[in-house]
Amino acid sequence: MASIDFERQVLEEAATSPVAAVMRLSMEIDRELRKLLAVIGVLNRYPSELLPDLPEAIELLNAYQKDLPRELKEVVSQFWSLRNFVVHNQVGGEQLPLRVLDYGFRILKLLTSIPRHSYIVYKANISLFKDNDCHFPRNDVRGVILETLSPEGKSLGKHIYPTTRVYKEGMSVSWEWNMHNRKGWDETWYKDPDAGETKMAWSGSLEFTGRDMNQF
Repeated sequence: MASIDFERQVLEEAATSPVAAVMRLSMEIDRELRKLLAVIGVLNRYPSELLPDLPEAIELLNAYQKDLPRELKEVVSQFWSLRNFVVHNQVGGEQLPLRVLDYGFRILKLLTSIPRHSYIVYKANISLFKDNDCHFPRNDVRGVILETLSPEGKSLGKHIYPTTRVYKEGMSVSWEWNMHNRKGWDETWYKDPDAGETKMAWSGSLEFTGRDMNQF
């Protein structure tokens, strides 16, 4: 949820630079949308440039996320229309529609209220092998074990995935995969860092490329 300090800063900025304030609020909404799209694994379907089209992001979100707040789509539409009017017409002073700020703050509160899973790095930099005797290592990839948490914070289990990225234990990451390299890795084994047993990691998998959620 947008902090009280953030709202105060935006309102103060609006008094002297309305367009800058509206753009700042727009970027914060875009950031929250990208975080949510990243968690549900569809950020790659949304344009990478900043603020491409917020209503477009809501349509994408609506296609993959259940139980969105009913008013979210309408509020975003109203905000985007007013935002474009303010920015393109360089509206300032008393002409600034205060509703654009109200709508923006409402959107942030609605977005942050949407329940979502989280993915936490449980173990990183795990050695992987081509055989179940662990004699032949895979030198081009490492394993990362993620713990999936429900929106309520309950553990839904741990699973290992291949990656060439560097992760740290405790890091909250997005649900993203390398869809450009379809080759991936076939049958792979590893030694469970907790039990010490040799286990099959996967029979085939693409590369996990989730990003630190703090980067958004």
